[in-house]
Amino acid sequence: MATLKLALLFASILILTRLRIGIGLAIGIGAIIAGLLFGMAPLPLAGSVWKALADPETWELLVVLVSVSFLGSLLKESGLASQLTGSVETLLRSKRASMAILPAMIGLLPMPGGALLSAPLVHEAGSRTSALPTHLASINYWFRHVLEYIWPLYPGIVLTSSLLGISAGEIVRTLWPMSLGMVVGGTLFLLLPLRKTGGAGNGNGVAASLKSVIVAMWPVLLSVVLALGFGVELYLAVPLSILGFVLLMRFSAKIMMAGAKRALTFDYVSFVFTVMIFKQIFVDSRAADILAAEIAAAGIDPIWAIMFVPFVIGLISGATPAFVSLSYPALMSFLKPVAGVDHGVLAIAYCAGYMGVLLSPLHLCFVLTADYFKTTLPRMYLHLLAPLAVMVACCIAQVFLL
Repeated sequence: MATLKLALLFASILILTRLRIGIGLAIGIGAIIAGLLFGMAPLPLAGSVWKALADPETWELLVVLVSVSFLGSLLKESGLASQLTGSVETLLRSKRASMAILPAMIGLLPMPGGALLSAPLVHEAGSRTSALPTHLASINYWFRHVLEYIWPLYPGIVLTSSLLGISAGEIVRTLWPMSLGMVVGGTLFLLLPLRKTGGAGNGNGVAASLKSVIVAMWPVLLSVVLALGFGVELYLAVPLSILGFVLLMRFSAKIMMAGAKRALTFDYVSFVFTVMIFKQIFVDSRAADILAAEIAAAGIDPIWAIMFVPFVIGLISGATPAFVSLSYPALMSFLKPVAGVDHGVLAIAYCAGYMGVLLSPLHLCFVLTADYFKTTLPRMYLHLLAPLAVMVACCIAQVFLL
């Protein structure tokens, strides 16, 4: 029954977005449906809504996302995005390679909604290719996430290390083939289909191109240094870096207003709140526990539970930390039997959960990318299925090799 409820919930959100209802409102409606489907009375449901709105994490997320959107707009409006993409093309001697490297570079900073920062860069690079908006959106979204299996600073790896009592290096050695699969799948099905165009680059030399990359990227690099080197929270590190950027570059009032206008739209801000409300209701309704209990009671082969539970939680939550923290305790007897961690099971569970996250209509990067490129999630799904298949194939190969 829980499976059917979750399928109904997922379908409802997709149908609402297809009906051109704003994604924030669609997720808000989905949150209420989720609470009612899993037996929450009106008062506890209202309590979950209030808890989400009063949670400091909600406001911290809003600050990070608004700051990221503002920085992306500054780069685009000032012409720095064009200079950056041209410089990366010069260094790589390929427009298509630059469209993959730029979002992957942004992916070094584990922040929610990071694809929104790389979107203007991919859009700028893609404007000189044959790619349509949905294709560009898919490239930006996909390559923004290729490092999440192997970059030890991502919350999913940190939480897995804590829950299973193993090092980040051990986790990376288990998961790296899926990251390779994402690169290969994205290259085969997203980059290579693009027609080659004229010569890549901005005509500058290597030294000048490196300087342009540093000028445009130093706010991101500074955010990484502050957050990872000095332990500054992202909701402080990102705005502080952007403030320094603004003061140093002395942007015009017109550019500043354009950035603020894009970063503070009602749809954008409301989306942040409804996502956090959905997350809180999902936790308070104990949907994950109900799902795991039903699977155990049904006597289903453990391999299906290992795949299905993380996938569904990833799909409904849109967040890697959620599927790790909610599904791993329920699967601990499989993940860490008496002999120690079963790396094959870990590979399956993490890949299944991450696949759910990548397909989730609540994934911040997914929704924000679709909005930026003026496309829809169903259209993007068509571009993402083949690369996903390559990622899964690499997971299967890794399981047999472990």
